[in-house]
Amino acid sequence: MINFYLKILILFRPFFLRLDVNFEQLLAIVEVKLKMDNRRARFNQWNKKQSESNSTFFLTLGLYFLMASAFSAFIYFSVSIIAIYSLISAMMMFMLAMTLITDFSAVILDSNDNAVLLPRPIDDRTLLIARITHILMYLLSMMLALAIPFMVVTMFKYGVLASISFLFISLLSLILIVFLTNIFYLVLMQFTSEERLRNVINTFQIILTFTFMGGYRLVGRLVNFDALMNGVDTKVQWWYFFVPPIWMGNSMNVIIKHEFDATKFLFIFLTLTVPFMVVFFVNNVFSGIFNQKIAGMDIAKRQEKIPNKVAKKGLIETLSGIFTGTSMERGAFEFVWKITSRDRKFKLRIYPSLAYLLIYPIFMIGTGRGDGSFVQQIEHLRESTGIGIVVIYLCGTVLLTIRSQISQSEDFKAAWLYELAPIIKPGEILSGSMRAIMVKFLLPITIFLSLVLSIIWGVDLLDDLLFGMLTITNLDLLLSIGMSNELPFSTEIKKNGGGSFIRNMAYVFIAGIIGLVHYFMMQVPYVIGVFVLIQLVLVVYLFKKYREVAWGKVRME
Repeated sequence: MINFYLKILILFRPFFLRLDVNFEQLLAIVEVKLKMDNRRARFNQWNKKQSESNSTFFLTLGLYFLMASAFSAFIYFSVSIIAIYSLISAMMMFMLAMTLITDFSAVILDSNDNAVLLPRPIDDRTLLIARITHILMYLLSMMLALAIPFMVVTMFKYGVLASISFLFISLLSLILIVFLTNIFYLVLMQFTSEERLRNVINTFQIILTFTFMGGYRLVGRLVNFDALMNGVDTKVQWWYFFVPPIWMGNSMNVIIKHEFDATKFLFIFLTLTVPFMVVFFVNNVFSGIFNQKIAGMDIAKRQEKIPNKVAKKGLIETLSGIFTGTSMERGAFEFVWKITSRDRKFKLRIYPSLAYLLIYPIFMIGTGRGDGSFVQQIEHLRESTGIGIVVIYLCGTVLLTIRSQISQSEDFKAAWLYELAPIIKPGEILSGSMRAIMVKFLLPITIFLSLVLSIIWGVDLLDDLLFGMLTITNLDLLLSIGMSNELPFSTEIKKNGGGSFIRNMAYVFIAGIIGLVHYFMMQVPYVIGVFVLIQLVLVVYLFKKYREVAWGKVRME
């Protein structure tokens, strides 16, 4: 696989030389980065060899391929070329952008290799382009997994030329989304200090997630069912020229129908030139400050002094005393709470995923039903309690998202302390860790959600909210008790994935299935209230069993 990526890079050698990049150095850096991503063989404390495969990444590609295959049928049945290809481009760009934000933000802002590379005679431009190219290699695989089904259907319906053109346009959209996302990061770096950058980067990622999701929903609203099935294209508006998926849709229309006018020419011009303009802009304007700012972030981190805030420390201890039962659980509770507050790279991995899971329900509520005023849309929402149920489970999956990442850390080698300490039942640490996540992340979301649901649907949905959160908690506990577990911050960060976004999509799917079952249960009076009591008893019992998990069910690296 690495050789395949390198051969692709060699094909683009003239392009990199035009960027004034040292191609030999870039090729060497990218090759080493790809090898390091794949080289996950180590020896654990018991001297048993442990290797990490790329199964997660290939599973992600397979799921992308299946999703695109299901969606590609719309090309065959759609009459409007502009509408269907604009929608396809929006979907692909959105999925790639969300994968970039949720999975590769930490890679973009990683400074681990600076100690090795910065002292060498490598210019800033080569380092920046090599870092972006490293990410592009993974996103290229994901783009191909998405594009191939669409290419096949396009070839059968519109011919080989249209299929090849779609591949080329998809590649341009990938370049555009990667470099456009990096421009946002680089602009932020340009106008903030290193210490300030560390504090605002997560907020910025949430804004970026909201922007991309808003753009995707905007294109979805523009492309209606009549446009897809009856060929009723909307009139071109001036702001269409600021929406890249619409450029792609109009370009495909020109290639397939050979309809050409001044407006279509402008769309084709934007499609072919803007991605390269963005590349040259990043390369010439921002490359000089990138590595300096990344290195400065770690310097600021080392110089930062954590003040001794007695009130905050007292709050954590009070909460741990309320929500835990043993001293070991309290220690794990406070440990996880503090690390998740201080570890910048943990927040870089988690917060974009949380933003996606929490923003999606906002868009579900915000787009509503009907085209009237805000009050009228709220009235329409009140008629559909099913949306409220789905929102409950989407927000509940925050627990699963954090739990899947809590075991990973850059300082995973320090996990030998777990074995050195006199810990008889590691389940107490696992239980304390889960309680900290629930209190710190899930409880505030539940309180906020109870207010939103009460305003829109009334207090009748509050028992459904409690039932939904208990269902997610019990599901997580059952899986944890039945499977092997990893202690907090005891495993290496997985950098060769693409799995966070696809995992979030899987959580959305699971939330939809459970929400559907919940919706049917709601139709029977008093059933939810009875099952809430059963769930409460079950969660107490499962936490007790989780606390008793022995070392045999704990996996260490």
